Amino acid sequence: MHITDLTHFLDASGGLAPVKGPARTLAQFLFDVVAHASDGSDGAPAAPKCFKCKKGAVTAARAMDQAVVWTCPSCDAEGRISNWQGTMWDLTARPKPQG
Repeated sequence: MHITDLTHFLDASGGLAPVKGPARTLAQFLFDVVAHASDGSDGAPAAPKCFKCKKGAVTAARAMDQAVVWTCPSCDAEGRISNWQGTMWDLTARPKPQG
């Protein structure tokens, strides 16, 4: 299980810190998972493909303690993301689309 504190991937301005390489790929995946799991609207960002197997879209949801938990149905990779609230990828306060 991948246990992640999202603040470890932020720069001083709150943006994505890793510039390139595997750290950037992992960070982008984690931020995409948070955006997907934190948006409760019908227009939520699509679930990202697993960073490990690159095959299937992960399932992601908020746990009782508000951590984001994710699982890949293709390779069984899983993780838990904490300290995502208040980041640019926290979409909980995003206005719902008018229909």
